[in-house]
Amino acid sequence: MMVLAGAAFAASLVSLPASAAPSPSLIEANDVSAAAWSDCPAARMCIWTGLDGNGGIGYFANGDANLGAAPGPSGLNNTAESAWNRSGSRFCFYDGANYSGFLGDVLPGEQGNIKPEYRNRISSLKTC
Repeated sequence: MMVLAGAAFAASLVSLPASAAPSPSLIEANDVSAAAWSDCPAARMCIWTGLDGNGGIGYFANGDANLGAAPGPSGLNNTAESAWNRSGSRFCFYDGANYSGFLGDVLPGEQGNIKPEYRNRISSLKTC
């Protein structure tokens, strides 16, 4: 949950296809080819620098406090445009390093392009 001006609401970073039930997510609705997502290992949260699972990829078991610092995947700070949560855990995403500035979450099984208002803003992520 994110609190803004005293009101709590669920932030959504991804949208599911129109046939799926609504959830608090960062993914936007889209039709994607399964082949574009094939590099994401099972039991991981994956993010890509391009839409539809294209571009550079980073995958995480638990998250990363600072996508802009080593060690960890390089080139992912403020560049994520698509995501797939293949883990069994909810992942929370943040605008700042060290889990500051909550943006929203991606539930297990959610896959798609990050909503335009959240693209290229993610600096940290973790299970939550």
